[in-house]
Amino acid sequence: MKHTAMALTTALLFAPAWAADLRTDCPVSGKDGAAALHRDWVMTGWERAAGDPEFNFRKDLARWYDFTSTDLSLFDDFDPELRVRTTADDYGKVWYGLVPKFKSVHHKITEEPHAVAVGPGYSHSVLEFVFEVTPKQGDVMHLISRTSILWRCTPAGWKIYKEHNSARPTTAAAYRNAK
Repeated sequence: MKHTAMALTTALLFAPAWAADLRTDCPVSGKDGAAALHRDWVMTGWERAAGDPEFNFRKDLARWYDFTSTDLSLFDDFDPELRVRTTADDYGKVWYGLVPKFKSVHHKITEEPHAVAVGPGYSHSVLEFVFEVTPKQGDVMHLISRTSILWRCTPAGWKIYKEHNSARPTTAAAYRNAK
């Protein structure tokens, strides 16, 4: 009991430091809810067509990432270093090394995102998608990915706080047959 009381006291003493930026008024559903944002993050943020303007992580994905936070946890197994990144700019370095090598990247959702509130100011969503990557050189790749995002309510709305993406190869037929 003593340890619980000490932990609670510590949490309350330090809560104002992080709670000042935490909001609790982000939409639970609709176009600005976590589920819709997760879907748009894949279908808009990461979709690339041949002839698109040069990739710019900050510009192309600003709607979903908080570029002012230094306490993020962002991971994708596409990262050659397999590191957890703590800032959006550091995470962007992974993609600046990869996306320019792609002619196009097209996605199809195979499991719609479901979002659940996990506490005041936080929401969690998971979705699965298949995607087709056409490199500028080499063979077309087909992958299936599961992504899990913990969203934090900020003054600018929901932003990605914790992200984990894992992909594995799949067949062209799996991509073609996805809705």
